[in-house]
Amino acid sequence: MKAEKDIHKLAIQYFEGKISREDETALFHYIERDESHRNIFRGWEQEWIATNESDLNTVNEWNSLQRKMRAQEAIIPMIPVKQGLWRKIAAVAAIVILTAGSTLGVWKTVDALQPETCFTFEAPYGEKSKMILADGTVVWLNSGSTLKYSNKFNTANRKVELNGEGYFEVTRQEGATFVVQTRGYDVVVKGTKFNISAYPDDSFISTTLLEGAVELDYKGQQIKMKPGELLRLDIESGRFTRSFVNAIQSRAWAENRIEFDNITLKELVARLSRQYDVNIRLDSEEVGEKRFRISLRNRETIGEVMTALQKIIHITVERRGKDIYIRE
Repeated sequence: MKAEKDIHKLAIQYFEGKISREDETALFHYIERDESHRNIFRGWEQEWIATNESDLNTVNEWNSLQRKMRAQEAIIPMIPVKQGLWRKIAAVAAIVILTAGSTLGVWKTVDALQPETCFTFEAPYGEKSKMILADGTVVWLNSGSTLKYSNKFNTANRKVELNGEGYFEVTRQEGATFVVQTRGYDVVVKGTKFNISAYPDDSFISTTLLEGAVELDYKGQQIKMKPGELLRLDIESGRFTRSFVNAIQSRAWAENRIEFDNITLKELVARLSRQYDVNIRLDSEEVGEKRFRISLRNRETIGEVMTALQKIIHITVERRGKDIYIRE
């Protein structure tokens, strides 16, 4: 183990976003060895923040640090192979560290006394990303989705805000419920596995429960769900529909699969447009209402998916770069 003086140099390099992977590993080993080491690290953090408060480049340095942190330890990029993006959305942000404990890592705030700020984790169009929250909860984000949470997550609250689609495996904590806020309703859980789709350009929000139990909080009304159920809210009418489904299919996208027993072409092309970052246009409403079953499991390209669709249903596909046109 390096001497404390050398570790301090590594900490400064870490704060500045200039640390190598090997040195970062040594730094984290030092932090995790003892609580006193963690306290020393916090002290160095405060000194670094104080030193840089008057520096006009502080924000740029923070952004550089964000980019240079080893995000792949907490984020597994999918299609295409790119890193998910972290971005600071508050005026001042707490420094966060990646603590050891799993191959994926756990992000947690260093100092609970910091002013409350918000962070947004996002999966850009054409990508999927995976992260582990400070309480051990695993979250997959589908293409074009964001997850917002406070730097006080797992201390003052266990709330996150989802915009898009996410698959959650929530760690159970007695007396501390986990809440996913969407534009239509909140999903309240204690420990369970479920999928939520709440894209802003969709006319519905759906939740599918795989294991455990969840409760939807909709305008003060509590709606309980059982494993295997899908609850779908029509945003315009405010009506819910409940059905039993093959719930495991709801997380197929997180496993690089396209699998639906009963889906309309309109719903599928919306998903494919996000997943592959293309623009798929339907020639008519009628063609969009076609229903079918589809199961693809080999990380097909968008061209291969279109070829498969033409074998399943009677359609014609024309592609011009990122624009794809479908007609009967």
